[in-house]
Amino acid sequence: MRRVIVVGAAVLVAAAAIGLRTCAAAGREAAPPASPSTAAESADDRPATGPRAEELGVPVGWSRDATGARAAAVSAVSLTGELACAGFITRSDMIRVLASRRYGPTLADLSAAQLDAFIDDLAGEGLTPSQLLLRELPLTAVVESATADSATVQVWALLVAGGDRLGAPRQLWRTVTVEMVWEDGDWQVDGWTVRPGPTPALATNAPVASLAELREVTAWPPVGGA
Repeated sequence: MRRVIVVGAAVLVAAAAIGLRTCAAAGREAAPPASPSTAAESADDRPATGPRAEELGVPVGWSRDATGARAAAVSAVSLTGELACAGFITRSDMIRVLASRRYGPTLADLSAAQLDAFIDDLAGEGLTPSQLLLRELPLTAVVESATADSATVQVWALLVAGGDRLGAPRQLWRTVTVEMVWEDGDWQVDGWTVRPGPTPALATNAPVASLAELREVTAWPPVGGA
């Protein structure tokens, strides 16, 4: 199990592209497509509260300001599990939507290699992707710097990982620094680094949840629609 979690931590450097939704119960609620009237608005007029639409399961159409960059970075981190569940071609297509032209190939290659290693490691126990639980839950985020064309956002997130017959699911707290760039009329991921923590201790005698319990609650809609 310790090997699985160590590999899983490396995996999430790439995905985040990757929140995580369980592989068995994946299914992000799509944002409504932009109407003809709103599509005609300039990028600077977009509301900062959320994306305009979804493309291949990736929210797109963020406002060109610090709030939009922050929301786009949080969304990217929350996609880790969905990328892990996706097939190779779908994963590469999602990353092309998510990342800049410069960084996309790097993120796609790194994501494929690390995610495949993670899944293969669990599959060695006789598991299939549908038996895995992999979800990253962004908790807070702060914009370190932002201009009209770039931004740096730190996202503090909780990763939950586990699988059938692998014992109690594990938690991993980490801070993801996401570099964003404004490209083709939207915020794109242009860099991704991860550091562990800060990690709070469990309360004394805190009960450890089962895989079934965590599958249930991690399938709930995210707060704020992130």
